[in-house]
This record gives sequence, C-alpha cells and structure tokens, in this order.
Amino acid sequence: MEAVVFQAPGKVKVEWVDDPMPGSDEVLISVKAAGLCGTDLHIYQGEFPASFPLIPGHEFAGEVISVGEGVTHITPGDRVCVDPNIPCRRCTPCKRNRENLCQNLRAYGVHLPGGFAKLVSVKAENVYSIGDLTYEEGAMIEPLACVLHGIEILGIHPGDKVLIFGAGPIGLLLAQVCKVSGAGEVLSVDLFQARLDFAKEIGVEGTYLSGPGLPKELQQRYPDGLDAVIDATGVPQVVERLSGYVKDGGKILYFGVCPEDSEVKLDPFDIYRRELKIFGTFSLLVNFIPAIELVKKGMVDVKSIVSHKLALKEFHKAMDLIRNKTDSKKILLLPGD
Repeated sequence: MEAVVFQAPGKVKVEWVDDPMPGSDEVLISVKAAGLCGTDLHIYQGEFPASFPLIPGHEFAGEVISVGEGVTHITPGDRVCVDPNIPCRRCTPCKRNRENLCQNLRAYGVHLPGGFAKLVSVKAENVYSIGDLTYEEGAMIEPLACVLHGIEILGIHPGDKVLIFGAGPIGLLLAQVCKVSGAGEVLSVDLFQARLDFAKEIGVEGTYLSGPGLPKELQQRYPDGLDAVIDATGVPQVVERLSGYVKDGGKILYFGVCPEDSEVKLDPFDIYRRELKIFGTFSLLVNFIPAIELVKKGMVDVKSIVSHKLALKEFHKAMDLIRNKTDSKKILLLPGD
C-alpha cells in the first residue's frame, strides 16, 4: 500500500509498504480522511517524542474492511474514527482514570503506524462509529476531543471573557467549545488577518493582530484583564507573556505544543500574589463520544475549518501549506485519492 513514512527527523518519503494484518482484537480500516496536525510537524522536526521509522497521522476516519476473530461489536462496512491512544491500564495514572497520562502510553501515528496510509490496523476498542458524519468530519473528532479535554481542565464559567492566542484550526475549535461552554465573550489573537477574519465568521467577538501594541490595546478595553487566557500557538515567547493578559484570580491554559525542553520565564511572586491558576493539557480523556455528538448536533462546525484536501502523494505540498499559515486552515489527506 501507499503510505507517508517519516524515516527519521527531517526525512520523509511517500512510498509503498506492506499492507497491515489485523490481530484478533483489531480491525483493518481503509483510511478515507486524515488530518495533518501541528504535532505531526513537531514529530517531523524531532521536537516531539516518537518512534522512527513511522507512518504518522493520529487524526483519521475511514471504513472498516475486516475484523479480527475476537471482535464482535464492529463489522465490515462500519464508518468509524479512531482514538489514537493506547494506555497500558496497569500504571498508577491509568488506575486513577488518567489514561492520557499513562506512563507507558503509545499512540497510532506517534509510536505505531497511523492514518497517513491507505490502510491501518487498530485495536477494536479504539474505534468509534461516526454514523452519518462525513469522513472529513470524522477526521476532525480527535482534535475536537483534545479541545474538549483542555476546556474541561480549564473550566469555563458562564459569562467568562476568554482570550485565545492562535486562530489556526485548534484555536478555532477552542473558540467554539468556549462558546458552547458558556463563555460570554471570546477573543482571538493571531499574526495573520485572514485567520482573524475567519474567526469572526465562526462567532469570535473580538480579533486582534499580534504585535507590540497588543498589551496596551487589550488593557484599555479590559483594564481588569480576562477571565481566562489560552495559548494555542506552541510558541514559548507567547506563552511567557500570557499572565499579562489575565485578571487577578484568573486562569491560563497551555494548549499549544512548545518544543520539548523549551524554557520560559515566570514571576512566581506574581502568580502567588494574584492567585493565578496555570493548567496544562495533554491529548484527550474519554472525549470522543461528546465530540461526535457536538458535531452531529451542529454545535461545533468542523467542516468550515478544512481548507485543503490532498492526496497522499501531495504530502510535501501539505507540509508546505501547514508552514505557510496565511494560505491554509485544516489540511486533510485523502488516502483513497
């Protein structure tokens, strides 16, 4: 079959590899749509722990082709999406229902072959029916599930004013979930006006271009600060400045993936004196079913976030697009094309 292969950090080829064979507890899926994520770029650049050589792709949906002999609740022809995480269920975090923090966590597209291929074999317990959703919508369930987990950790209260740095695909999902969670006002900051214009189209109340005048501009409009500030950029220089925008007693969420071993300066006295709450969020935690329901009910729009649909052989073009943030939002690979 045809697949994208990260041979090592910085080295990628679209090549032919052996078809996967499902085990007794697995299903074989014909991948119909797979999302290119910022994490994939970090993996490619060697900035995120992964296993090489690797078929990447942890956001994907497709049609079940065959099932292992031990699988009874899934049948060929089912339309599904996949939770990429495989916790050990033996370590202390797993036994405390924190499987996303599993000490032995593996994931499809990070440690095991993922969805940037014609076929993928996954554990049946990781498969979720998408019903009548399109495969493109199904590929967006994993990032939406991650966003739901992050907002659950942050805790949005009715009427909260929320500031989100980054109006890319994740920032747009975060904005919508904040609104669904009761936020009274959601603001977006980005380097690119085109992204901010689209953020307005999906309901963001205020948009701001990033630049040296931003702190003063926001301070004039919100002299007491915002209730919650979220980073969806993964840029350490942005993360370092978040506390300057949040009100006393407010909350900060680190969502964006900064390169491993990044360092930022924090003022512990400022955090102490102002009772700031800083949260991290990693991956997802049993959020697939609510994510699917939000899309089915039209409460979160994932379709309009997709800007490009490309074949596997166009992977290098997809990588160029994700780097050139002015020309793209969410990029999907369609392995069947």
